[in-house]
Amino acid sequence: LGRIYPFGKKLYIRNMYHDFFIGVDPGNEKCGMTVLQRGCIIGAWNLEHPNFYRKISYFLTLGCKIAIEDLKPYSVRLTPQVIDTAKFIGECVYRLRIDCGATVEMVNRSAVKKWVFDTFPEICVPLIMKKIAKKGQRIASTGEFRRPSFVYVDDKIIVEAMKFHYKIPKPPPGNGYMYGLKEHSWQALALASLYYSGCHKFVTK
Repeated sequence: LGRIYPFGKKLYIRNMYHDFFIGVDPGNEKCGMTVLQRGCIIGAWNLEHPNFYRKISYFLTLGCKIAIEDLKPYSVRLTPQVIDTAKFIGECVYRLRIDCGATVEMVNRSAVKKWVFDTFPEICVPLIMKKIAKKGQRIASTGEFRRPSFVYVDDKIIVEAMKFHYKIPKPPPGNGYMYGLKEHSWQALALASLYYSGCHKFVTK
């Protein structure tokens, strides 16, 4: 069960219409995975890498499209965590795309941020303006606060946008969010939502 089956052969996809859209937010030890079907959330998980392969194997047999956040656009120090994340992404893409014949797209983080900003301005703009005001970021020539843009979108803003989009209420004290959403799976939800919306340009080279 620790491997995607069958290895060495193309996986037979029964559903050619790809009803399932899966977002994957990779990490060095765990990754977030969220699944949409016809625009509705089916489930969300934060999984260690071996458990991720077990979970996604089920959806591969049903027919799905997979969006994975790409690491290439980042300019970061090569820490052990970054190297392990890059290794996982490479292994994941190879196993899903080459061994299983799945449809896999690599999505830049900036594409997700821009989509969230453009699609949910009523959520993003007020939160970004608070960030700009708190940091005192003003235009030197006029003294006015900088204009909000997608570059200010962070993980917290993405979470708020997803709550708004899917009408996810705040959970009671001591309980988690619906569908098991937490940590990396919120970002995976944004990836799957972007993919489903069709409002994107993927960077795959």
